[in-house]
Amino acid sequence: MARSLINLDSIIEEIYRASVTPERWYNVLNRMVEISDAEGALLFTSGAGFMRWICSPQIVSIVQDWIASGWVDRNSRARLMANTEPRFLTDYDGFTPEELETDPFYQEFLRPHGLGWCVGTVIHPSSGDTVVLSIEKSYEKGPVDREAVERLNSLRPHLERAALLSAAAGLEHARTVVDLLQTTGVPAIVLNRRAQSMAANPALLSCAPTIGLAADDRLMFSDPRAQASYAKALAAIADPHSDVTRRSIVISDAQHDPHFVVHLIRFDDSARSIFSDAQFILVVTHEKEQPAPDPALLMNLFDLTPTEARIASLLVKGHSVRTIADMQGVETNTVRMQLKAVFNKTGVHRQAQLVSFLTQKSLGRLDRP
Repeated sequence: MARSLINLDSIIEEIYRASVTPERWYNVLNRMVEISDAEGALLFTSGAGFMRWICSPQIVSIVQDWIASGWVDRNSRARLMANTEPRFLTDYDGFTPEELETDPFYQEFLRPHGLGWCVGTVIHPSSGDTVVLSIEKSYEKGPVDREAVERLNSLRPHLERAALLSAAAGLEHARTVVDLLQTTGVPAIVLNRRAQSMAANPALLSCAPTIGLAADDRLMFSDPRAQASYAKALAAIADPHSDVTRRSIVISDAQHDPHFVVHLIRFDDSARSIFSDAQFILVVTHEKEQPAPDPALLMNLFDLTPTEARIASLLVKGHSVRTIADMQGVETNTVRMQLKAVFNKTGVHRQAQLVSFLTQKSLGRLDRP
């Protein structure tokens, strides 16, 4: 698409759609790439000890190499990120032409990967984290021109507002999840990246003093062994790129018969997590048989589609794939493909494992995917 034909109003509309439908951020990235005549765009959030990111499909392998090779920690473009001006910056806003010809990040990483020019901006949402949008252009094409920068600057206020709206939507999502769990009598709390409470339901608060909130909104267990197990579980699932997405802790307490189990689950890693501070959900269950989970709860907890949530709930109730296919009026292969998507989002690999995970009686014994 010729840049002269790019409709900025349609891009603004897409930006605000993305604020309520996180998957649409990929569309926004693609439109930024069009404006800049670039190869791809990277959107990431960074804070104390973490980084979450999404990017254009065309540069996924480059971003993965950037992280795996350690260049993410040796990125000389940090000087651009330090610029607090509310505008898009190019390489020449932080480097002289001579510096670009000798800088290791440009010479040893970017240019060998076919890149070498960028235009980007930094946004500081209310969470206190740093959001960076970096649009990457081929070295052979030359620097990003001023016309493209001016167009991007006209979009920046909308990007900043959308980031704030996305953060608010993430908080609302967290509250919805714990409220849904409250309707089934399940204590629950949503934690941010610093393991502080974002939303807790009354059932969780009634677990005090066995489980309670400290002055800094962090969970506190009365049993030191449970506190140590919780800290270990939190560390195990905190890495967003780890395959470990949940941990369960059995709490032995003379006041509770039967024992109860604490389940710590990392939210599904998606575009939602770029702006939302919600990172984990913790639920407390007794080791007794519970009914099949409500599909609405599964949708909110694991970002399942309505069909995926319905299939998962029917499996827990004991229906076979063939029976579910007949009930849905579709082929068994269709149900299997949908079930595969459920596996990916919940972190399990087999039907029996999914049923065990979603059946609260045995959920506490499933420590690993």
